Amino acid sequence: MADDGGQKLNQVLDSLGLSAVADQLKDLQLGELLDTPPPGVVQFLKAPEYAHFKRIIFDTAPTGHTLRLLSLPDFLDVSIGKLVRLRQKLSLSAVKNFFTGSSSKDPAVEKLEELKARMAEARDLFRNQATTEFVIVTIPTVMAAAESCRLATALHKEGIPIKTIVVNQVLQQNATDKFLSARRADQQRALAHLHEDAGLDGLQVITGPLFDLEVRGVPALTYFGNQVWK
Repeated sequence: MADDGGQKLNQVLDSLGLSAVADQLKDLQLGELLDTPPPGVVQFLKAPEYAHFKRIIFDTAPTGHTLRLLSLPDFLDVSIGKLVRLRQKLSLSAVKNFFTGSSSKDPAVEKLEELKARMAEARDLFRNQATTEFVIVTIPTVMAAAESCRLATALHKEGIPIKTIVVNQVLQQNATDKFLSARRADQQRALAHLHEDAGLDGLQVITGPLFDLEVRGVPALTYFGNQVWK
């Protein structure tokens, strides 16, 4: 059967009042979730081999992906509920049960309900003030600081416990020429690694200098471009 790019799926979901979640459902690959559900945070924490740990730290993805992860349980709770009702309406077994009086449940509905329960548990875990804390890690640049503020606002809105922000790469007040020389040598080792890597062989390597101020605004970007692409 030819791939129509999800057009038929969109038409069916639209007719059933599910058009708003069509793209999200395709992105989530719900079929794969049902066939091979990921262990997830909750299942990981429940594993007996990790029971003796006092703290477990999850290194999350960048801001956009993290916010999608944290909002996923709420989204799935609504979407899966609609899918369960849709499945029950369209399932041939549901029709048979109506006429035969059979009480057997649809396996697909059971899988959806199990997934919904796991997502609800994850949602509660994310918002548990007693056991969970989200720590923002950033660097001291205007762009990173603005992103961290946006993340903090979104976390508060979601009810995620947040008490701490860690700022890395802060230049120390007593930085000396020795410190700068060490940083320069470290950068040179990294650049040498790039030049020696077989997978990067033949690529043009363009280096951008580190300025004493952040590169922001059109004049600064123009100057930066003239320094890099001479």
